[in-house]
Amino acid sequence: MIWSNLNKIILIFLLCWACFYFLGSSGGVGTFQREDRTGSPLSLNSTCGTCHYGGNFQSTLVLTVLKDSIPVKAYLPNTDYLINVSIPSIIPAKVHGLQLVAFQSSNNQQAGTFGSLTSNLRAVELWNRTYIEQSRPQQSHSFFIPWKSPQKDIGPVHFYASGLAANENNNTSGDSPVKLETPFVLPAEAITRLVEIDENEKITCMNEGGETSVLLENFSPGHYVFHIYDYFGRTMYQKKVEIKEERIQLPRVRLTTGFYVASIFNGTFTKSTSFYNP
Repeated sequence: MIWSNLNKIILIFLLCWACFYFLGSSGGVGTFQREDRTGSPLSLNSTCGTCHYGGNFQSTLVLTVLKDSIPVKAYLPNTDYLINVSIPSIIPAKVHGLQLVAFQSSNNQQAGTFGSLTSNLRAVELWNRTYIEQSRPQQSHSFFIPWKSPQKDIGPVHFYASGLAANENNNTSGDSPVKLETPFVLPAEAITRLVEIDENEKITCMNEGGETSVLLENFSPGHYVFHIYDYFGRTMYQKKVEIKEERIQLPRVRLTTGFYVASIFNGTFTKSTSFYNP
């Protein structure tokens, strides 16, 4: 009987430890609890603060939707965008977490589709909707999520997000939960406001022999600044470029495996493309 009770105590301890470990230091709540904590209508307004508490990092959550590195206030149908969710803190946190979803404003169904994710993020299916959350806590406070807008105008898209600035103590105490106080609303772009884009201008990034080769084609003559950013927004390469010809081959650059954004700017406009470096 004594050994039986001891085994029960050990089992309870191990279960509690596992719960705290998964909640406090690993993947997201959608993966381990099958819960929506974004603050959406389906979550019944619950957020990361449902479990995490007690921190004083003085954090906020900021969401922007980017097209060619420029924030947008409306979407065009069937167009690729990049969602940036940032959780800055006055007092730096050790790690950060996130859960995000995009809903149609009219019926809370899925709005658009998410693209290929970096290794720090995963897609989780809950109730026939896709949620994005961390696959493991990350030190950077900025998350980048590829998103393709709906195939047609479905009216406003509502983004719901909740996040966490955490102390990485393997439990739920001492963390600062953050959320969008209201959904981030992205209406459909009016067709009359479409801007003509020169589709001939191209940025092509290719991996050759372990190095990334960049080809610029059909840009107007002038002075430009070229950047390569990683998906955490950090500058990995930059170069001033004077374009005089239709095709410009930039010096090769060595990058680690991952997703990147190549961007060129001439003081007036920016053109960008995302690419994967194998």
